[in-house]
Amino acid sequence: MRRLKQLGKDSLVYGLGSILAKSLGFFLLPIYTRIFSPAEYGTIEMLVVISSFLSSILVMGMDSAQSFYFFKEKTAGKQQQKALVTAILQWRVTWGLGIVLIATLCSPLLNNWLFDGLLGWQFFALAFAGALFSTVMSQSAEVFRLTYKPWPFVIITTTSTVLSASFILMIVIFFQQGIIGYFYGIVLGSLCSAVLGWYWAREYLCFKKLYIDMWPKLLRFGLPLVPAGMGMYVMNTTDRWFIQHYHGVDALGLYAVAAKFALLLALVIETFRKAWWPIAMDAMHSDDGPETFRMIANLFIGLGVSGIIFLTLLSPTLIDWFTDARYHSAWNIIGILAWQSLFYGLFLVISAGIWKVEKTHLMIYLMLIAAAINISLNYMLVPEWGNIGAALSTSISFLCWVIIAVILSEKLWPVKFQFALNFFQLVIGASVVYWLIEFAETSSIEAKISVSLVAVLLQIAILLGRVPKILSIKSQIFK
Repeated sequence: MRRLKQLGKDSLVYGLGSILAKSLGFFLLPIYTRIFSPAEYGTIEMLVVISSFLSSILVMGMDSAQSFYFFKEKTAGKQQQKALVTAILQWRVTWGLGIVLIATLCSPLLNNWLFDGLLGWQFFALAFAGALFSTVMSQSAEVFRLTYKPWPFVIITTTSTVLSASFILMIVIFFQQGIIGYFYGIVLGSLCSAVLGWYWAREYLCFKKLYIDMWPKLLRFGLPLVPAGMGMYVMNTTDRWFIQHYHGVDALGLYAVAAKFALLLALVIETFRKAWWPIAMDAMHSDDGPETFRMIANLFIGLGVSGIIFLTLLSPTLIDWFTDARYHSAWNIIGILAWQSLFYGLFLVISAGIWKVEKTHLMIYLMLIAAAINISLNYMLVPEWGNIGAALSTSISFLCWVIIAVILSEKLWPVKFQFALNFFQLVIGASVVYWLIEFAETSSIEAKISVSLVAVLLQIAILLGRVPKILSIKSQIFK
């Protein structure tokens, strides 16, 4: 109960900050979709996809290493924690500058391959620099999350979003810089927020020396996670590559905008992940850990499925309100893409055994399998079904990732999740989302609202224990 209260309190703060940060980007969609055509938006999306690949190389698993060793070094005192944080920052800057330089030198190849030589090297250099500054900023923010200080975390991340958006609008609108102005804004916003973040977190910095001696230990923990990070990159971006290849940048632009609306649920999920991770680290080393994980899994799935149902119900209205008419046809992708966020957040709950026994190398195999499933599904579905096929491929591959992970995790540390109940929760949500999309034109708005409300009320009944009790009574009767 104590951890649930802590989770609720931190989630409220993280939620407020995430809403302020992400909602800004959401409310800017009416401007972005009028400034940029679907083809231009697709070009921006592909540059973001490339820079996100670079980010996984820049991070090198150091974010997870900082989370793990920050608590492990707690007994050694704050000085040791300072050394840990500083060592990771020194590695990140040194390694990052070299990687960004190499990637920029390779940009002509990417330009000819993906953009028919239409972009200059400056586009790539700015996108890569923005990725580096974002990782530096995020490390400073993570320090506050690990010390249970959500407000500084929220201020830093929100400032990054606000500054980036402000610079983008100023440069694109007033200086008429177009696509390249978008990335100028990202670079300036992330750089300023990184400076602010480390100024506030300076009590965890100590530059008396270069902590090269700590790098091997940190890399031993983080390196096994790099292939996993690459696998996650594949799962998050393969759909974009296939869409551009088979259907062009216009279709990619529509898909990217739909994904922005799906981020409304991702916003809530990310809030949960940030609040849950420190609590999970504590819970898995306590006697009541399994009970805590079971409770959170049921709660997370119930609330997440309810959120997907309502998002799907509202998606036609939302996309009509917030985008230019050129993007309205993308509404039916939103509800499908939202499942990706649910499964992504659920993984952090059901994979507890892997983290508890410190077998992070297993993440490599999990991600490789999931990535292979993702690529195969995209290959089969995207050519014929386009954006719908891409959305289905992504969400299904994340579901497979979760299923494989929980089977493995249960063998390492038996939490005894309520699988039958969780499956029932998911089936209800998937059925309603399918009905809302497939019969959108033939069903009245009253019918859609009624079905959605009944499904959500059923989820609430499950969480309150009503449905499990009924099912238990029926099973005893049949016996």
